[in-house]
Amino acid sequence: MRNRITTAIPFLAIAATAGALLILPVHTTAQNVADALRYAQWSYGGTARFVGAGGTMSAIGADLSLSSTNPAGIGWYQKSEFTFTPGLLNTTVNARMLDATNSPDLESLRGALNIQNMGMVFVSQPQNAGKWRGSNFAVTFNHLANFNGEFAFEGITRGSVTQRYQELANSGLGLDDYETDLASQASALYDFDEDGRYDIDYEIPRQAPLLFKSQTGSLRGSMSEISFALAANYDDVVIIGASIGLPVVYYSQDKTYIEQDDPKIANGGAVPYFKDLELREQLTTFGGGVNAKLGLIVRPSQFLRIAASVHTPSVLSLSDDYESSLTYNYYEDASEKGRFLGKTASSPGRFEYLLNTPWRATGGIGILFGKNGFLSADMEFVDYGKSRFRYNGFSSAEQSVNNSIQNQLADVLNLRIGGEYAYDIFRFRAGINRLPSPYQGGNNTRYILSAGAGIRLKGFFMDFAFRSSRMEERYYPYLTDSAPVQEVLNKSSHGALLCTLGVKF
Repeated sequence: MRNRITTAIPFLAIAATAGALLILPVHTTAQNVADALRYAQWSYGGTARFVGAGGTMSAIGADLSLSSTNPAGIGWYQKSEFTFTPGLLNTTVNARMLDATNSPDLESLRGALNIQNMGMVFVSQPQNAGKWRGSNFAVTFNHLANFNGEFAFEGITRGSVTQRYQELANSGLGLDDYETDLASQASALYDFDEDGRYDIDYEIPRQAPLLFKSQTGSLRGSMSEISFALAANYDDVVIIGASIGLPVVYYSQDKTYIEQDDPKIANGGAVPYFKDLELREQLTTFGGGVNAKLGLIVRPSQFLRIAASVHTPSVLSLSDDYESSLTYNYYEDASEKGRFLGKTASSPGRFEYLLNTPWRATGGIGILFGKNGFLSADMEFVDYGKSRFRYNGFSSAEQSVNNSIQNQLADVLNLRIGGEYAYDIFRFRAGINRLPSPYQGGNNTRYILSAGAGIRLKGFFMDFAFRSSRMEERYYPYLTDSAPVQEVLNKSSHGALLCTLGVKF
């Protein structure tokens, strides 16, 4: 009977975990390559003018969004200004399990309302300052990244998450307090012969049976930046600027993964003892950091402007609050599938760490057509493989995750092109971004399209912008070395509708 062989498990788990904790900081497994990329891959928000023109105004200047891209642009202001930009964000995800039987294409929708920009610039034009026309100071809040989304998938495939637990437990490290000990406490993993080798119900049949699998996920949060920028204008030819940025991070995820041995499916009910399992993973990350930016704009002629800027890494101090709970339902007797037992185990915890994002370098060019508008292009170089986690006291785990980042992520050259056409008090804008895949060997280039319009009055202006992008990515609910891999194709579309209200004074 299945319940008799589980009575010794708690004692074995305690002994195995004591040794494993000396060499494996399992609570740090929450950090991985995807986490490093999440906080380094920015889709710059800001004013509706900036977004509508494709976020490509580093050489044009006079927009508060530039405190987060090229602070020299603050130096082009001739009057003090206040802006406020709320945004409505929308994310739609279509998910489907690949190589699965009867896997539908499930659509999930998530909307969010947030602040894309709010700030103020103060213009100073002292008398008798020579060729130095003055200096401007700006305080801004700009949106950098949106983490909101929902996803769901289901299908019938071979393999089980318990195979991952078994691989980890039999790797020589025994049980840990994050995954395998959790599985042991829930009776999904057990040492049947008490020989140090762990067993699972799924390996009992000779042929890997089919299981019904599903997962739902809810993601929340964003990354924004409070910036303090100072810029000086020399003879309307050279503008220099610098800013200190204070990034603010909030991210949460709640995922529920289910496996069922359903007799109704083909080859179903083939795993002795096993009925179903439910794994729930909850994570909340919050924190902040600091960075610095230097910028330059040169105007060699009335119609041409050239820009350059460099961003130091953002040093982020982050804290993860996490909890995993596993419920494993199994039958008391494999030959009598009428009565079943169930066990639930949970593993809460907190882990604090540092993350250094990569350096950034941007070059830009702007062509002005008098009072009729402009065309602008920016190129941004980022080496995502330079992101680095910093753990206090867990050097082996730190080295492992940083090696993965270096081996999997690549350097990219992001291109942004946009422009504005002015007719009387009206403004019309459009832009496009080309963002190559941040993964080595990746060919999934992302394009972002934007458009906008606005009006300009003597002391007031209003702008609107819409931005849209689509992307595909592969998602794996769990990974194993030798067992079947569960692969999910996520097709997501992201939209943003912005409105900026501005006052000049």
